[in-house]
Amino acid sequence: MLLDFIAPRHCAVCGMRLQTAEKTVCVSCLLDLNVSEYCGGESGNSLERTLWQQLPIRRAAAFMTYDHDDAQHEMVLHLKYHNQPRIGYHIGKLMSHQLTESHFFDGVDMIVPVPIPYARKAQRGYNQSEQLALGVSKATGIPVNTHIIKRRPYRTSQTRLTAASRQQNIKGSFVLGTARRLPLLKSRDLRALRGKHFLIVDDVITTTATVQECGRTLCQIPGVSVSVLSMAVSRNLINNIRRANPQDKESVRRTLPLCN
Repeated sequence: MLLDFIAPRHCAVCGMRLQTAEKTVCVSCLLDLNVSEYCGGESGNSLERTLWQQLPIRRAAAFMTYDHDDAQHEMVLHLKYHNQPRIGYHIGKLMSHQLTESHFFDGVDMIVPVPIPYARKAQRGYNQSEQLALGVSKATGIPVNTHIIKRRPYRTSQTRLTAASRQQNIKGSFVLGTARRLPLLKSRDLRALRGKHFLIVDDVITTTATVQECGRTLCQIPGVSVSVLSMAVSRNLINNIRRANPQDKESVRRTLPLCN
């Protein structure tokens, strides 16, 4: 395409120039991604069982591993901080195709991206989890709802906190609401949401604190069920889960289906 010649696009992982058919990550880097053992979303996997301890989780999946030494670390940074929302949209579609065989999306009524504070979204121009959710929605046809829960302004950034501190810091950060001033949903809105199956979509699960708090907020609605999908899961959390479940074996590395 002429636009690729005038303003060439580059891979979000390796920086090499993208071919016309490639989206935000080149084929070579997609094939080299460190796919997590939870990427298939098989029922009863150890990530899902870990979340069971806090929430009535139905399914859980995480597409790839995340570590500061991984190549995909740059891709996550570009998505969150370097104004490349298309990365989230493309990865959302990609991981949805990866989950097709396990019927991960069966029964899901609505996709709920983890919200960020209004001021942060205004500054960044987008919510990275919402971009992932839009990609998932495109691949599955499941609608995205960004109004069910809202996030209050940050007390302290989660980035450099310990696992215990993250859990404490995130408490009360989310509220059922529909607008900037965070009013509670009206009773008629709550009635319409009763019994729904929500899929929480996050960018990176580091300690599960954020998705747990989102899930607890959604569970204020009677009769709902919750599933969780993340673009990445931290290597540290994977190791902690393995230590807690020594009988589990790491899944065989998967081959990624490439999609447009």
